[in-house]
Amino acid sequence: MILAPGKGFVFLAIPKTASTSIERALMPHTHAYFTGNPFKHTRYSEFQRFLQPFLASKGFPRDSYEVVCVFREPIDWLFSWYRYRTREELKGYPNYCGHVSFEEFARAYIEGKERFARVGRPSRFVRPRKGGRGVDLIFRYERIDLLVEYLCEKVGREVEVEISNVSPEREFSLSREREQALREFFLPEYRIYEKAIGA
Repeated sequence: MILAPGKGFVFLAIPKTASTSIERALMPHTHAYFTGNPFKHTRYSEFQRFLQPFLASKGFPRDSYEVVCVFREPIDWLFSWYRYRTREELKGYPNYCGHVSFEEFARAYIEGKERFARVGRPSRFVRPRKGGRGVDLIFRYERIDLLVEYLCEKVGREVEVEISNVSPEREFSLSREREQALREFFLPEYRIYEKAIGA
């Protein structure tokens, strides 16, 4: 998460959307950022409840900056989580899933019973508090270049974002039935994704 109201923006870091790379590139040019748990992946509703009033008390009312984030194609987002949790260094931990296929991971995700497949939902990350203003700008992950252009304009400098935290390569294998089930499960996510900048 990057708080840069003086530059006119706040960046929310949705997991598995290159947020670490964006934060590293912007750190030298912004005011405040949260890179460790539990702050890095602060949900929008939490921002509205706790940080928005704080910024207002410091002279930055909500209308003085835009809240922005990156949103990934939902199934691709889930596959990224799967790849991340197949890393050898996680072996022996409850969230390791190197022993299952993506098909099995996807089923476990929908059912919500297995700890290794509990990764949350992007739609809940960007959901505003009841009656609250929504996230201003949501960029598609595959058009992250448009976000970088936006951020460069805000900070007044050319910034290069180098992708880091790349997960291991894994075979993408998903049955037609499981893909359909995921698409139905992810309907709230797809509604957001289809309207995101870069469509």
